[in-house]
Amino acid sequence: MMHYGERIKLSKREIEVLLPVASGKRSIDIGDLLRISKHTVDNHRKNMLRKTGTSGSMQLVAWATKEGLLV
Repeated sequence: MMHYGERIKLSKREIEVLLPVASGKRSIDIGDLLRISKHTVDNHRKNMLRKTGTSGSMQLVAWATKEGLLV
């Protein structure tokens, strides 16, 4: 459970998945790019949504932009 003011930490791999998500790439294409399965990409997406409390890719990208993870 997150506490007020606690910084949310995404793993290195989650950030590697987040970058192509932000550019609109599909999970299958991200998997090919990172040489991982679509299932693994989907798991990273699900984990990022859970960690950030967002409910979709657009909200996740907006959160990441606000946090300075995307420029």
